[in-house]
Amino acid sequence: MIQKWLGNQLKQPKGLLSKWIGLYMQRGNNSINRWTTDLLEIKENDVLLEVGIGNGSTINRIVTNTSVGKVFGLDLSNEMIKEAAKLNKKQIKDGIVELHKGNIISLPYTDFVFDKVFSVHTIYFWPDINQGFSEAHRVLKPGGKLFLSIMDKLQMEKMRRTKNFNLLNTEEIEELLKNNGFQIIKLHQKGVYWCIEATKF
Repeated sequence: MIQKWLGNQLKQPKGLLSKWIGLYMQRGNNSINRWTTDLLEIKENDVLLEVGIGNGSTINRIVTNTSVGKVFGLDLSNEMIKEAAKLNKKQIKDGIVELHKGNIISLPYTDFVFDKVFSVHTIYFWPDINQGFSEAHRVLKPGGKLFLSIMDKLQMEKMRRTKNFNLLNTEEIEELLKNNGFQIIKLHQKGVYWCIEATKF
């Protein structure tokens, strides 16, 4: 029961314990988040989108330690948007960070906005993966890149809280990306983690 509850909270933190869930995700995902943002190779004028921002700690680390044009953040959870807004209050005021509530399958952005879109541990919860990849492709600039980080499927299947997750291996994700207009796909691995890097042309 607890593991099922935790799995649902990881998808969309809400309620009295949402702040704790945000901190739980921040600590648990620290390694994969740092690795993923290193792979982005952020440039000074890059416009980025993080899908599934949690409490906004990864965005905060990017804008605090990196010269970047602007970072947008998207999350399903009202509570996480509020926490991320508190953490990035100055950067939002300065126009470097902008947060929105929303879903990957219907991104609230116009075409050709972003240099890079990235997401960590969220694909398991997407209601329509093809539509999610199509939307990511739409909002990326030509030559823009999508970075999608996951834990290895076999490792995820061992966890009780992932029973209701939609788990895919890297080959399945690659095929879906190709079906949605991404042409160059690279795989990065760090222990049990994978990052799929896909380029739009």
